[in-house]
Amino acid sequence: MTDLDSTYQAALQGRWNSILGLSETSWFDAKSEIYALDKDGPRAELCKDVASMANAQGGLLLIGLRTEVTDGQEVVSELNPVPRRLVDPGRYRKILVEQVLPPVRDLHIEWVACQEESGVLVLYIPPQPSTDKPFVVPAADPKGRQGVAVPVRSGDDTTWLKPAQLQRLLALGWSADNGEPGSAPDVLADRNTAARLLQSVPLDAPWIRHLRTGGPYFRVPEAVSDGVHEAAEALEGEVLRFRDSEVAAATENFKNAVLGLSNVFGGLHAPLDAPLTYFEVPPEWKREDPQRFYEALRENSRAAKLVLETHGAWVNTLNEKGLLA
Repeated sequence: MTDLDSTYQAALQGRWNSILGLSETSWFDAKSEIYALDKDGPRAELCKDVASMANAQGGLLLIGLRTEVTDGQEVVSELNPVPRRLVDPGRYRKILVEQVLPPVRDLHIEWVACQEESGVLVLYIPPQPSTDKPFVVPAADPKGRQGVAVPVRSGDDTTWLKPAQLQRLLALGWSADNGEPGSAPDVLADRNTAARLLQSVPLDAPWIRHLRTGGPYFRVPEAVSDGVHEAAEALEGEVLRFRDSEVAAATENFKNAVLGLSNVFGGLHAPLDAPLTYFEVPPEWKREDPQRFYEALRENSRAAKLVLETHGAWVNTLNEKGLLA
């Protein structure tokens, strides 16, 4: 077995006999023990191992296999399942999302049981887009000041980019962004922010598709109203700290428009004699107070139109800045 995908599938299916005898490579690494995530050193080691494969051609990390040195190479020698009670895949994912930047796309962290209370933890790092690289991890200088480092998987080992290599990468990034000092780190941070935000407010969310139908907004489905309120909450979160001023302004405009629509939809009423599947402008207003009724419809339409306009401007700005990739 000599390729990443087939080895990954063999691990998911528990076909350990086909993995025994496999040598560690640039895309394959085996660990006999779990990372002690309550300690700084093992947490840093985990981030380094995953980021190094992401900076190469992707890879597979299996925790629960013992290796031995044969002819100068680390070779998988036996299955060594780790206790299930010591493994929290969610914590692995949280640490990697927070400390490897940008977040590794489509990272899979899966538990494969071997015995009743033990098994193998599988971390699959797909090949990453070149536009996302380099993946960086936290680092500190001798005085404890925080910075970043770039690990790269080479053969069955990990190397670190030397200062001159990192400088060339940063220089290329600055040159591509009109030579603005700090542009490469800023673009990296903004890409990470955009990715998190787009998970909460997808470009083609159902509530956005509903707004595009154009109303009139006499009645709004409950799911649409809920979607608007949830988007408003997400847009008020910490994810809005874009460093690019144009992206920040476009995002702020979109946020304000969604907050306005959320307030407007919050003023709709539940139906009196029907299941709660929608909210509405009370139909009795049309008879009792037509001016109030039609003003409510106009306000709903204005708020929805503003959301669509600012959403379009926001998406275009993200695209122009290369933040939709």
